[in-house]
Amino acid sequence: MIHRTSLPRRMAKRLAGSQGQSTWSKPVVQIATAGVTIGIALIVIATSIVHGFQSEVKELVVGFGSDIQVLNGDWRDQKIIRSKKVEQDLLSLSNVKSVYPFYTSPGIVESKSGLKGVVLKGMNLETSNGMLEKFLLEGRVPRFDGKDSVVLSLELAQRLELKLHDPLTIYLVGGPTGIRPRSMVLGGIYRTGLIEYDEEFMFVPTQAIQSTAGWGLDLQLVLNENTVEARAFGGNRSPKISWREVTPDGKVRPLGWRSKGAHPLSEVKANSVMAIAESRDLDFNLLPDTAWLSRRMGEWKVVPSGSGWDKAASGYEIYLEDGVDLWTSEAEIYAALPLGLVTETVTQQAPEMFAWLGMLDLNVEIIIGLMVLISIINMTSALLILILERRPMIGMLKALGMSDGQVLRVFIWQAARILGQGFWMGNVLGFSIVYVQEATGWVGLNPEAYYLSEVPVQLNAGFLVGVELLIFVLCVAMMFFPALASTRIRPADALRMNR
Repeated sequence: MIHRTSLPRRMAKRLAGSQGQSTWSKPVVQIATAGVTIGIALIVIATSIVHGFQSEVKELVVGFGSDIQVLNGDWRDQKIIRSKKVEQDLLSLSNVKSVYPFYTSPGIVESKSGLKGVVLKGMNLETSNGMLEKFLLEGRVPRFDGKDSVVLSLELAQRLELKLHDPLTIYLVGGPTGIRPRSMVLGGIYRTGLIEYDEEFMFVPTQAIQSTAGWGLDLQLVLNENTVEARAFGGNRSPKISWREVTPDGKVRPLGWRSKGAHPLSEVKANSVMAIAESRDLDFNLLPDTAWLSRRMGEWKVVPSGSGWDKAASGYEIYLEDGVDLWTSEAEIYAALPLGLVTETVTQQAPEMFAWLGMLDLNVEIIIGLMVLISIINMTSALLILILERRPMIGMLKALGMSDGQVLRVFIWQAARILGQGFWMGNVLGFSIVYVQEATGWVGLNPEAYYLSEVPVQLNAGFLVGVELLIFVLCVAMMFFPALASTRIRPADALRMNR
Protein backbone atom coordinates (compact mmCIF):
# COMPACT_ATOMS: atom_id res chain seq x y z
CA MET A 1 0.00 0.00 0.00
CA ILE A 2 1.31 3.39 -0.98
CA HIS A 3 1.63 5.84 1.89
CA ARG A 4 -0.41 9.02 1.48
CA THR A 5 2.67 11.25 1.73
CA SER A 6 4.60 9.25 -0.89
CA LEU A 7 1.80 9.19 -3.47
CA PRO A 8 2.27 12.81 -4.71
CA ARG A 9 6.03 12.27 -5.00
CA ARG A 10 5.59 9.03 -6.96
CA MET A 11 3.11 10.63 -9.31
CA ALA A 12 5.38 13.63 -9.84
CA LYS A 13 8.24 11.26 -10.71
CA ARG A 14 6.05 9.47 -13.27
CA LEU A 15 4.85 12.76 -14.77
CA ALA A 16 8.48 13.87 -15.14
CA GLY A 17 9.35 10.65 -16.99
CA SER A 18 9.11 10.18 -20.68
CA GLN A 19 5.83 8.29 -20.38
CA GLY A 20 4.19 11.17 -18.55
CA GLN A 21 5.06 13.95 -20.94
CA SER A 22 3.14 14.88 -24.04
CA THR A 23 4.76 16.28 -27.14
CA TRP A 24 3.81 19.91 -26.50
CA SER A 25 4.59 20.18 -22.76
CA LYS A 26 8.06 18.68 -23.05
CA PRO A 27 9.64 21.77 -24.74
CA VAL A 28 8.12 23.98 -22.04
CA VAL A 29 9.80 21.91 -19.31
CA GLN A 30 13.08 21.97 -21.24
CA ILE A 31 12.95 25.76 -21.57
CA ALA A 32 12.26 26.13 -17.85
CA THR A 33 15.12 23.76 -17.01
CA ALA A 34 17.46 25.65 -19.34
CA GLY A 35 16.48 28.94 -17.69
CA VAL A 36 17.28 27.59 -14.23
CA THR A 37 20.53 26.07 -15.53
CA ILE A 38 21.73 29.35 -17.01
CA GLY A 39 20.72 31.26 -13.89
CA ILE A 40 22.63 28.95 -11.53
CA ALA A 41 25.66 28.91 -13.84
CA LEU A 42 25.70 32.72 -13.88
CA ILE A 43 25.46 32.81 -10.09
CA VAL A 44 28.42 30.43 -9.76
CA ILE A 45 30.50 32.39 -12.28
CA ALA A 46 29.59 35.83 -10.91
CA THR A 47 30.31 34.96 -7.29
CA SER A 48 33.58 33.25 -8.25
CA ILE A 49 34.75 36.27 -10.26
CA VAL A 50 33.82 38.80 -7.57
CA HIS A 51 35.41 36.77 -4.78
CA GLY A 52 38.48 36.15 -6.93
CA PHE A 53 38.79 39.83 -7.82
CA GLN A 54 38.41 40.88 -4.19
CA SER A 55 40.99 38.32 -3.08
CA GLU A 56 43.56 39.25 -5.74
CA VAL A 57 43.29 43.01 -5.20
CA LYS A 58 43.44 42.57 -1.43
CA GLU A 59 46.55 40.42 -1.86
CA LEU A 60 48.15 43.20 -3.91
CA VAL A 61 47.33 45.84 -1.29
CA VAL A 62 48.55 43.61 1.53
CA GLY A 63 51.75 43.00 -0.46
CA PHE A 64 52.66 46.67 -0.17
CA GLY A 65 52.00 46.62 3.57
CA SER A 66 50.50 43.77 5.57
CA ASP A 67 47.23 42.63 7.12
CA ILE A 68 47.94 44.63 10.28
CA GLN A 69 50.64 47.17 11.13
CA VAL A 70 51.92 48.04 14.60
CA LEU A 71 52.79 51.74 14.91
CA ASN A 72 53.80 54.30 17.50
CA GLY A 73 50.73 55.81 19.13
CA ASP A 74 52.37 59.28 19.21
CA TRP A 75 51.94 60.81 15.76
CA ARG A 76 54.88 63.14 16.44
CA ASP A 77 57.27 60.19 16.74
CA GLN A 78 57.17 58.10 13.57
CA LYS A 79 59.18 55.15 14.86
CA ILE A 80 59.08 52.30 17.33
CA ILE A 81 61.89 50.75 19.36
CA ARG A 82 62.29 47.15 18.27
CA SER A 83 61.83 44.60 21.02
CA LYS A 84 62.52 40.87 20.82
CA LYS A 85 59.93 40.28 23.52
CA VAL A 86 57.21 42.11 21.60
CA GLU A 87 58.07 40.20 18.42
CA GLN A 88 57.96 36.86 20.24
CA ASP A 89 54.65 37.76 21.93
CA LEU A 90 53.12 38.58 18.55
CA LEU A 91 54.39 35.39 16.93
CA SER A 92 52.92 33.34 19.77
CA LEU A 93 49.37 34.40 18.80
CA SER A 94 47.48 31.65 16.97
CA ASN A 95 46.21 33.91 14.15
CA VAL A 96 49.63 35.42 13.36
CA LYS A 97 51.67 33.80 10.58
CA SER A 98 54.71 36.12 10.49
CA VAL A 99 56.02 39.42 11.87
CA TYR A 100 58.50 41.71 10.09
CA PRO A 101 59.86 45.18 10.85
CA PHE A 102 59.19 47.75 8.13
CA TYR A 103 60.84 51.03 7.20
CA THR A 104 59.21 53.80 5.17
CA SER A 105 60.05 57.41 4.41
CA PRO A 106 58.91 60.12 1.99
CA GLY A 107 61.39 60.82 -0.75
CA ILE A 108 62.10 61.98 -4.28
CA VAL A 109 63.62 59.97 -7.11
CA GLU A 110 65.47 61.89 -9.83
CA SER A 111 66.79 60.84 -13.22
CA LYS A 112 68.20 62.78 -16.15
CA SER A 113 64.69 63.27 -17.55
CA GLY A 114 62.76 64.30 -14.43
CA LEU A 115 61.83 63.61 -10.84
CA LYS A 116 58.91 62.13 -8.91
CA GLY A 117 57.80 62.09 -5.28
CA VAL A 118 57.60 58.55 -3.90
CA VAL A 119 57.26 56.51 -0.74
CA LEU A 120 60.58 54.82 -0.04
CA LYS A 121 60.29 51.42 1.58
CA GLY A 122 63.38 49.90 3.10
CA MET A 123 64.17 46.25 2.44
CA ASN A 124 66.76 43.91 3.91
CA LEU A 125 67.09 40.26 4.91
CA GLU A 126 64.69 40.79 7.84
CA THR A 127 61.85 42.29 5.82
CA SER A 128 59.28 40.54 3.64
CA ASN A 129 60.44 40.43 -0.01
CA GLY A 130 57.89 37.94 -1.33
CA MET A 131 55.89 40.48 -3.33
CA LEU A 132 58.96 41.71 -5.24
CA GLU A 133 59.95 38.16 -6.13
CA LYS A 134 56.45 37.46 -7.45
CA PHE A 135 56.01 40.60 -9.58
CA LEU A 136 59.58 41.28 -10.72
CA LEU A 137 59.74 41.88 -14.48
CA GLU A 138 63.41 42.68 -15.05
CA GLY A 139 66.61 42.38 -13.08
CA ARG A 140 66.70 40.68 -9.71
CA VAL A 141 65.67 41.26 -6.13
CA PRO A 142 68.76 42.97 -4.67
CA ARG A 143 70.39 42.02 -1.39
CA PHE A 144 69.54 45.51 -0.05
CA ASP A 145 72.73 45.57 2.01
CA GLY A 146 73.30 49.32 1.73
CA LYS A 147 75.63 49.04 -1.26
CA ASP A 148 73.20 47.48 -3.68
CA SER A 149 70.64 48.70 -6.18
CA VAL A 150 67.01 49.80 -5.85
CA VAL A 151 63.74 48.52 -7.33
CA LEU A 152 60.98 50.64 -8.80
CA SER A 153 57.87 50.00 -10.86
CA LEU A 154 57.59 49.80 -14.64
CA GLU A 155 55.38 52.92 -14.63
CA LEU A 156 58.01 54.95 -12.75
CA ALA A 157 60.82 53.61 -14.94
CA GLN A 158 58.96 54.63 -18.10
CA ARG A 159 58.05 58.02 -16.67
CA LEU A 160 61.66 58.77 -15.66
CA GLU A 161 63.07 57.08 -18.79
CA LEU A 162 65.14 54.65 -16.76
CA LYS A 163 66.43 51.25 -17.80
CA LEU A 164 68.03 48.46 -15.86
CA HIS A 165 71.41 49.43 -14.32
CA ASP A 166 70.87 53.15 -15.03
CA PRO A 167 72.10 55.56 -12.32
CA LEU A 168 69.59 57.64 -10.36
CA THR A 169 69.47 59.86 -7.30
CA ILE A 170 67.08 59.54 -4.40
CA TYR A 171 66.43 62.33 -1.93
CA LEU A 172 65.41 61.12 1.51
CA VAL A 173 63.27 63.51 3.51
CA GLY A 174 63.01 63.53 7.28
CA GLY A 175 64.80 63.94 10.56
CA PRO A 176 67.05 66.76 11.71
CA THR A 177 69.33 66.37 8.70
CA GLY A 178 66.57 67.45 6.27
CA ILE A 179 66.93 66.28 2.66
CA ARG A 180 69.91 64.08 1.86
CA PRO A 181 70.75 62.79 -1.65
CA ARG A 182 71.93 59.25 -2.32
CA SER A 183 73.26 57.90 -5.61
CA MET A 184 71.82 54.52 -6.52
CA VAL A 185 71.54 52.12 -9.45
CA LEU A 186 68.32 50.65 -10.82
CA GLY A 187 68.62 46.93 -10.12
CA GLY A 188 65.07 45.71 -10.70
CA ILE A 189 61.72 46.65 -12.22
CA TYR A 190 58.41 45.30 -10.92
CA ARG A 191 54.76 45.62 -11.85
CA THR A 192 51.76 44.51 -9.81
CA GLY A 193 49.09 46.19 -11.96
CA LEU A 194 47.86 48.21 -8.97
CA ILE A 195 48.78 51.51 -10.61
CA GLU A 196 48.06 53.72 -7.57
CA TYR A 197 50.65 51.77 -5.58
CA ASP A 198 53.11 51.05 -8.39
CA GLU A 199 53.51 54.77 -9.05
CA GLU A 200 54.03 55.47 -5.35
CA PHE A 201 56.33 52.80 -3.91
CA MET A 202 60.06 52.45 -4.47
CA PHE A 203 62.21 49.89 -2.65
CA VAL A 204 65.62 50.91 -1.29
CA PRO A 205 68.16 49.53 1.21
CA THR A 206 66.90 49.85 4.77
CA GLN A 207 70.09 51.57 5.89
CA ALA A 208 69.37 54.50 3.58
CA ILE A 209 66.13 55.22 5.43
CA GLN A 210 67.41 54.50 8.93
CA SER A 211 70.37 56.84 8.63
CA THR A 212 68.31 59.83 7.46
CA ALA A 213 64.90 59.38 9.10
CA GLY A 214 65.94 61.07 12.35
CA TRP A 215 65.46 57.97 14.46
CA GLY A 216 68.76 57.94 16.29
CA LEU A 217 72.39 59.00 16.53
CA ASP A 218 75.36 57.25 14.99
CA LEU A 219 78.45 57.39 17.22
CA GLN A 220 81.81 56.42 15.80
CA LEU A 221 85.16 56.27 17.58
CA VAL A 222 88.40 57.16 15.78
CA LEU A 223 91.77 55.99 17.12
CA ASN A 224 94.83 58.16 16.53
CA GLU A 225 97.90 56.51 18.01
CA ASN A 226 97.33 57.00 21.77
CA THR A 227 94.17 59.13 21.60
CA VAL A 228 90.50 58.52 20.85
CA GLU A 229 87.99 60.91 19.31
CA ALA A 230 84.19 60.61 19.10
CA ARG A 231 82.24 61.59 16.00
CA ALA A 232 78.44 61.66 16.15
CA PHE A 233 76.04 61.91 13.22
CA GLY A 234 72.29 62.34 12.94
CA GLY A 235 71.42 65.56 14.76
CA ASN A 236 71.38 69.29 14.16
CA ARG A 237 73.20 70.07 17.38
CA SER A 238 76.34 68.45 18.71
CA PRO A 239 75.23 65.66 21.04
CA LYS A 240 76.33 65.21 24.63
CA ILE A 241 79.21 62.72 24.83
CA SER A 242 79.75 60.74 28.04
CA TRP A 243 82.85 58.60 28.61
CA ARG A 244 83.12 55.66 31.00
CA GLU A 245 85.57 52.86 31.64
CA VAL A 246 84.41 49.33 32.43
CA THR A 247 86.47 47.05 34.65
CA PRO A 248 86.72 43.27 34.10
CA ASP A 249 84.34 42.68 37.02
CA GLY A 250 81.67 44.84 35.33
CA LYS A 251 82.05 48.02 37.37
CA VAL A 252 81.48 51.24 35.44
CA ARG A 253 83.48 54.33 36.37
CA PRO A 254 83.12 57.75 34.77
CA LEU A 255 86.14 59.21 33.04
CA GLY A 256 86.96 62.86 33.43
CA TRP A 257 86.73 63.45 29.71
CA ARG A 258 84.33 65.99 28.26
CA SER A 259 83.17 66.58 24.71
CA LYS A 260 84.27 64.53 21.74
CA GLY A 261 88.04 64.71 22.33
CA ALA A 262 90.67 63.79 21.33
CA HIS A 263 91.39 62.17 24.71
CA PRO A 264 94.56 60.35 25.82
CA LEU A 265 94.10 56.63 26.31
CA SER A 266 96.95 56.58 28.80
CA GLU A 267 94.48 57.85 31.42
CA VAL A 268 92.36 54.69 31.13
CA LYS A 269 93.12 52.01 33.70
CA ALA A 270 90.50 49.46 32.64
CA ASN A 271 90.52 47.42 29.43
CA SER A 272 87.19 48.71 28.06
CA VAL A 273 85.92 52.21 27.28
CA MET A 274 82.28 53.06 26.63
CA ALA A 275 81.16 56.28 24.93
CA ILE A 276 77.52 57.37 24.94
CA ALA A 277 76.05 60.01 22.60
CA GLU A 278 72.79 61.67 23.70
CA SER A 279 70.86 64.12 21.55
CA ARG A 280 70.42 67.79 22.45
CA ASP A 281 67.75 68.29 19.75
CA LEU A 282 64.50 69.03 21.55
CA ASP A 283 62.40 68.76 18.37
CA PHE A 284 63.53 65.22 17.54
CA ASN A 285 63.35 62.19 19.79
CA LEU A 286 66.65 60.69 18.67
CA LEU A 287 67.79 57.41 20.14
CA PRO A 288 71.18 57.51 21.90
CA ASP A 289 74.07 55.45 20.61
CA THR A 290 76.91 53.65 22.34
CA ALA A 291 80.40 52.87 21.05
CA TRP A 292 83.10 50.71 22.61
CA LEU A 293 86.88 50.42 22.79
CA SER A 294 88.62 47.26 23.94
CA ARG A 295 92.26 46.73 24.89
CA ARG A 296 93.83 43.37 24.20
CA MET A 297 97.52 42.57 24.44
CA GLY A 298 98.13 46.24 25.09
CA GLU A 299 96.47 47.36 21.83
CA TRP A 300 93.22 49.37 21.65
CA LYS A 301 90.62 48.45 19.05
CA VAL A 302 87.13 49.73 18.16
CA VAL A 303 84.39 47.19 18.85
CA PRO A 304 81.61 47.31 16.18
CA SER A 305 78.27 47.96 17.90
CA GLY A 306 75.97 49.39 15.22
CA SER A 307 74.12 52.69 15.44
CA GLY A 308 71.27 54.10 17.49
CA TRP A 309 68.93 53.97 14.52
CA ASP A 310 69.57 50.22 14.13
CA LYS A 311 67.22 49.67 17.06
CA ALA A 312 64.31 51.57 15.45
CA ALA A 313 61.80 50.86 12.69
CA SER A 314 58.66 52.47 11.30
CA GLY A 315 56.69 49.63 12.84
CA TYR A 316 55.88 45.95 12.49
CA GLU A 317 54.11 44.28 9.58
CA ILE A 318 51.94 41.38 10.71
CA TYR A 319 50.67 38.76 8.27
CA LEU A 320 47.75 36.60 9.38
CA GLU A 321 46.93 32.96 8.76
CA ASP A 322 44.56 32.29 5.86
CA GLY A 323 40.86 32.50 6.67
CA VAL A 324 41.10 34.17 10.09
CA ASP A 325 38.94 37.16 10.98
CA LEU A 326 40.79 40.46 10.56
CA TRP A 327 39.08 42.38 13.35
CA THR A 328 39.27 39.56 15.89
CA SER A 329 42.96 39.18 15.14
CA GLU A 330 43.49 42.93 15.40
CA ALA A 331 41.92 42.98 18.87
CA GLU A 332 44.14 40.09 20.03
CA ILE A 333 47.26 41.78 18.69
CA TYR A 334 46.40 45.11 20.29
CA ALA A 335 45.89 43.38 23.65
CA ALA A 336 49.38 41.85 23.39
CA LEU A 337 51.14 45.17 22.73
CA PRO A 338 52.80 47.34 25.39
CA LEU A 339 51.47 50.80 26.18
CA GLY A 340 52.20 53.37 23.48
CA LEU A 341 51.84 51.09 20.46
CA VAL A 342 48.71 50.95 18.29
CA THR A 343 47.45 48.77 15.45
CA GLU A 344 46.17 49.66 11.99
CA THR A 345 44.46 47.17 9.67
CA VAL A 346 44.85 47.06 5.92
CA THR A 347 41.24 48.29 5.55
CA GLN A 348 42.14 51.37 7.60
CA GLN A 349 45.25 51.98 5.51
CA ALA A 350 43.31 51.90 2.22
CA PRO A 351 39.65 52.63 3.09
CA GLU A 352 38.69 53.80 -0.42
CA MET A 353 40.03 50.63 -2.03
CA PHE A 354 38.19 48.31 0.35
CA ALA A 355 35.00 50.38 0.19
CA TRP A 356 35.07 49.91 -3.57
CA LEU A 357 35.74 46.17 -3.22
CA GLY A 358 32.84 45.93 -0.77
CA MET A 359 30.52 47.52 -3.31
CA LEU A 360 31.21 44.62 -5.67
CA ASP A 361 29.12 42.45 -3.36
CA LEU A 362 26.12 44.53 -4.44
CA ASN A 363 26.67 43.36 -8.02
CA VAL A 364 26.49 39.74 -6.86
CA GLU A 365 23.31 40.44 -4.91
CA ILE A 366 21.70 42.06 -7.96
CA ILE A 367 22.68 39.14 -10.21
CA ILE A 368 21.34 36.61 -7.70
CA GLY A 369 18.09 38.55 -7.35
CA LEU A 370 17.58 38.76 -11.11
CA MET A 371 18.37 35.07 -11.65
CA VAL A 372 15.93 34.07 -8.89
CA LEU A 373 13.21 36.26 -10.40
CA ILE A 374 13.77 34.84 -13.89
CA SER A 375 13.77 31.27 -12.55
CA ILE A 376 10.51 31.85 -10.67
CA ILE A 377 8.85 33.36 -13.75
CA ASN A 378 10.03 30.48 -15.97
CA MET A 379 8.92 27.85 -13.49
CA THR A 380 5.56 29.55 -12.92
CA SER A 381 4.85 29.54 -16.66
CA ALA A 382 5.95 25.92 -17.05
CA LEU A 383 3.92 24.74 -14.06
CA LEU A 384 0.75 26.50 -15.23
CA ILE A 385 1.11 24.89 -18.66
CA LEU A 386 1.62 21.47 -17.07
CA ILE A 387 -1.50 21.96 -14.93
CA LEU A 388 -3.57 23.01 -17.95
CA GLU A 389 -2.32 20.00 -19.88
CA ARG A 390 -3.17 17.65 -16.99
CA ARG A 391 -6.69 18.95 -16.33
CA PRO A 392 -8.36 15.63 -17.29
CA MET A 393 -5.93 13.69 -15.09
CA ILE A 394 -6.54 16.09 -12.19
CA GLY A 395 -10.30 15.66 -12.56
CA MET A 396 -9.99 11.87 -12.57
CA LEU A 397 -7.74 11.87 -9.48
CA LYS A 398 -10.17 14.05 -7.58
CA ALA A 399 -13.06 11.85 -8.67
CA LEU A 400 -11.17 8.85 -7.27
CA GLY A 401 -10.86 10.60 -3.89
CA MET A 402 -7.53 12.45 -3.99
CA SER A 403 -7.68 15.67 -1.98
CA ASP A 404 -6.78 19.14 -3.28
CA GLY A 405 -3.73 19.16 -0.99
CA GLN A 406 -2.38 15.94 -2.51
CA VAL A 407 -2.94 17.21 -6.05
CA LEU A 408 -1.17 20.46 -5.15
CA ARG A 409 1.80 18.52 -3.75
CA VAL A 410 2.05 16.49 -6.98
CA PHE A 411 2.84 19.65 -8.96
CA ILE A 412 5.07 21.15 -6.26
CA TRP A 413 7.10 17.92 -6.33
CA GLN A 414 7.26 18.11 -10.12
CA ALA A 415 8.46 21.73 -9.92
CA ALA A 416 11.09 20.70 -7.36
CA ARG A 417 12.34 17.96 -9.72
CA ILE A 418 12.64 20.43 -12.60
CA LEU A 419 14.45 22.91 -10.33
CA GLY A 420 16.77 20.20 -9.03
CA GLN A 421 17.72 19.16 -12.54
CA GLY A 422 18.37 22.80 -13.47
CA PHE A 423 20.48 23.34 -10.35
CA TRP A 424 22.57 20.25 -11.06
CA MET A 425 23.19 21.15 -14.70
CA GLY A 426 23.85 24.80 -13.78
CA ASN A 427 26.48 23.83 -11.23
CA VAL A 428 28.20 21.50 -13.70
CA LEU A 429 28.26 24.25 -16.34
CA GLY A 430 29.32 27.02 -13.94
CA PHE A 431 32.04 25.01 -12.20
CA SER A 432 33.41 23.84 -15.56
CA ILE A 433 33.76 27.40 -16.86
CA VAL A 434 35.37 28.54 -13.60
CA TYR A 435 37.82 25.63 -13.67
CA VAL A 436 38.83 26.33 -17.29
CA GLN A 437 39.39 30.02 -16.49
CA GLU A 438 41.43 29.18 -13.40
CA ALA A 439 43.57 26.68 -15.30
CA THR A 440 44.13 28.65 -18.51
CA GLY A 441 43.27 32.31 -17.81
CA TRP A 442 41.79 32.49 -21.32
CA VAL A 443 39.65 35.56 -20.51
CA GLY A 444 42.00 38.52 -20.13
CA LEU A 445 41.64 42.01 -18.70
CA ASN A 446 43.22 45.41 -19.23
CA PRO A 447 45.45 45.82 -16.13
CA GLU A 448 45.36 49.61 -16.42
CA ALA A 449 41.60 49.53 -15.86
CA TYR A 450 41.13 46.43 -13.69
CA TYR A 451 44.57 46.03 -12.00
CA LEU A 452 44.76 42.41 -13.23
CA SER A 453 45.80 40.88 -16.55
CA GLU A 454 43.20 38.08 -16.49
CA VAL A 455 39.81 37.44 -14.92
CA PRO A 456 40.43 36.01 -11.43
CA VAL A 457 38.19 33.30 -10.02
CA GLN A 458 37.86 31.88 -6.53
CA LEU A 459 35.28 29.27 -5.58
CA ASN A 460 33.74 29.69 -2.15
CA ALA A 461 31.98 26.36 -1.66
CA GLY A 462 30.38 27.26 1.65
CA PHE A 463 28.94 30.50 0.29
CA LEU A 464 27.60 28.83 -2.87
CA VAL A 465 25.99 25.94 -0.98
CA GLY A 466 24.24 28.34 1.37
CA VAL A 467 23.04 30.64 -1.42
CA GLU A 468 21.81 27.81 -3.64
CA LEU A 469 19.94 26.10 -0.80
CA LEU A 470 18.23 29.39 -0.02
CA ILE A 471 17.37 29.94 -3.69
CA PHE A 472 16.04 26.40 -4.07
CA VAL A 473 13.81 26.65 -1.00
CA LEU A 474 12.55 30.07 -2.12
CA CYS A 475 11.75 28.89 -5.66
CA VAL A 476 9.96 25.76 -4.43
CA ALA A 477 7.97 27.83 -1.95
CA MET A 478 6.95 30.26 -4.70
CA MET A 479 5.62 27.34 -6.77
CA PHE A 480 2.84 27.01 -4.19
CA PHE A 481 0.97 29.89 -5.83
CA PRO A 482 0.80 28.60 -9.44
CA ALA A 483 0.14 25.09 -8.08
CA LEU A 484 -3.03 26.45 -6.43
CA ALA A 485 -4.55 26.50 -9.92
CA SER A 486 -4.86 22.71 -9.68
CA THR A 487 -7.20 23.03 -6.69
CA ARG A 488 -9.69 25.09 -8.72
CA ILE A 489 -10.26 22.41 -11.30
CA ARG A 490 -13.63 20.67 -10.84
CA PRO A 491 -13.75 16.94 -11.56
CA ALA A 492 -16.98 17.17 -13.60
CA ASP A 493 -15.64 19.92 -15.89
CA ALA A 494 -12.30 18.16 -16.33
CA LEU A 495 -13.87 14.80 -17.17
CA ARG A 496 -16.31 16.46 -19.58
CA MET A 497 -13.33 17.96 -21.46
CA ASN A 498 -11.81 14.49 -21.80
CA ARG A 499 -14.78 13.17 -23.79
